[in-house]
Amino acid sequence: MTNLAISRHAAARMRQRGIRERDLALVLEAATPLAHDAWMLTAADADREIARRKREIEQLQRLRGCKVVVSGNAIVTVCHMRPAAERGALRRGREYR
Repeated sequence: MTNLAISRHAAARMRQRGIRERDLALVLEAATPLAHDAWMLTAADADREIARRKREIEQLQRLRGCKVVVSGNAIVTVCHMRPAAERGALRRGREYR
């Protein structure tokens, strides 16, 4: 999460309200600061983060099967693998390790 400790009071309220520790990290990352010591995840904050994650999902779908070959500090080539070639590359890659 963060380097913040959770007080006994906060832990009790989290249990009562169904809020997990990993939820806190998300809220603190995306929320609007109300004061130097308080944050609130507004509807606009949530909408912005949902849209950002949807773009990330679309990007991952588009890049599915993408292979990047690196040599030293340079990217040598990039390509999309066909499913059968992907399985073969995975098998050979595991043998390589």
